[in-house]
Amino acid sequence: MSPANQQIAASPQAPPAKRCFTPAEADRAVVLVRRIVADAVAEYARLLDLHEAVEAAERAKAWPRWEDARMGLIRSAGKLRGYIQELQEVGVELRDWSLGVVDFPSLLGTRPVWLCWRLGDERVAWWHPQDDCAARRPVEELADQHALARRWRRTPGAPRKNAR
Repeated sequence: MSPANQQIAASPQAPPAKRCFTPAEADRAVVLVRRIVADAVAEYARLLDLHEAVEAAERAKAWPRWEDARMGLIRSAGKLRGYIQELQEVGVELRDWSLGVVDFPSLLGTRPVWLCWRLGDERVAWWHPQDDCAARRPVEELADQHALARRWRRTPGAPRKNAR
């Protein structure tokens, strides 16, 4: 792991998201998530460039250039921590900084799953079990819309709207 990635990974983590999204709720949240993730992906590319600049300046013993790049790297890491926090407040997790892959926590019955979205996609189109992102499946395969509405729950143990 590069020092730039270590600095991001070492940032304080918020508690795990407690909200669970239905596919429709995730699609509505994409409007905000898209803006945050676009900024995060661009800033991450900048951070990688700055990391290379720091290393190049260090190899060249160009200390003023090294200090400028290092300060830029610190500012960039701070911006990325801010984007992480914004996404955590929405209740989602950025899984791939370069591609902008985001997971939305959800439930399939009582089974925890992730709904997946990628920067550039119009909507959340994929899901996978929380323990196996390689098992990604199209949301449409879950069931027809009527069955889907019965299977997805907002939060574990939450009463249904029509419960008496």
